[in-house]
Amino acid sequence: MIPGNTDLEQRIIDAIYRGACDPKELDQAIELIAQYFDCAGATLGEMDQATPEAQIMVGVRNIDHAFFADYGPYAHFDPAPFAFSALTTGTVTATDHMFTAEFLRKNIFLHEFLLPHGVDGTLGGTLLSAGGRFAMVGIHHGTNREPFGDVDMACLRRLTPHLTRALQIRRLFLQSELRGQTLEAIVNRNQTGMIGISGDGPALFVNEAARVITGASDGISLNRAGRLIARDRTAAKHLATLETDVARGGAGGIIQIQRPSGRPPYVVLVSPLPSDENMTPRVRRGVLFAIHDPSRRIASAVQRIAHLLHVPLGAAKIVAAILQGVELKDYADREEISMNTVKFHLKTAFERTGSRSQADLVRRALMALNDLGPYFSNR
Repeated sequence: MIPGNTDLEQRIIDAIYRGACDPKELDQAIELIAQYFDCAGATLGEMDQATPEAQIMVGVRNIDHAFFADYGPYAHFDPAPFAFSALTTGTVTATDHMFTAEFLRKNIFLHEFLLPHGVDGTLGGTLLSAGGRFAMVGIHHGTNREPFGDVDMACLRRLTPHLTRALQIRRLFLQSELRGQTLEAIVNRNQTGMIGISGDGPALFVNEAARVITGASDGISLNRAGRLIARDRTAAKHLATLETDVARGGAGGIIQIQRPSGRPPYVVLVSPLPSDENMTPRVRRGVLFAIHDPSRRIASAVQRIAHLLHVPLGAAKIVAAILQGVELKDYADREEISMNTVKFHLKTAFERTGSRSQADLVRRALMALNDLGPYFSNR
């Protein structure tokens, strides 16, 4: 039995983080996971009600194009997604633990869909379940394999934090159309503060947003080497612990850093830095700090809204004004444009996002801007 193979496990983890920036590497990571568990197939999926274009579904072995093509008519019979979405992030279990033998004996989805596709049970890990977003990894065994046991669950539990972090990094990097350009160009366009380090030397990069945030000297700053410093001793210790964890091959984590000004605390993600020829060549075990400042999100959000919601700048400005509580007439007066122009931009925002009301538009914008919120609320 392969679970417990630490060499293969490390290869999987490395592939997971490379997959945050390269879909082909993500496919390879899922294939390695299938190999690791000696199973019939494996899947990684993320669904997002607010931004459907960011959704992904990767399947290998028996979970192929034919599987997904046939799935639609049976989807409403599948009890697993609903059951897994009700679990807290990080939970790992198997379908024969979640459902009774009697339930499975009568289940239409199992007997009419899964078994004909060579799948007899699933070991799953909930990676995210909050704010309209749900992500999970599924390991599927066939009729010729024993049901998943405690060892399998423990092995998958070690991998799930890395998969969750990779999905976070994917949101930071791969939503950008600049994916094929250099890392510096990508991170400088991002309104999230980003700092990359490797070893004890100077920072590999510090983007413009990170310099602005730390330049406010409101609880965090940069030293001469461009490395992040937290003023609060407890926060500084926590940051150092997460950095060490990542440097040793761990998944890192998320920390809130309180601010002397009393403004909403910074939310800092500490995670492995993706290794990519175009981004961080020859860097292994690098650390990425992604700094979110809730108080800056609305004021500096126009470019980010335009990018995340795929709307023109004129429409993005309207959305940002609505988020600030500005009345449309006041916005028209401030910008010295007509209400017809405002309505045109608003209609464009509705059409591009599929929104049916200003409230729906605000919800979609906030979910896009508050990308790390669901992850943090579950920890």
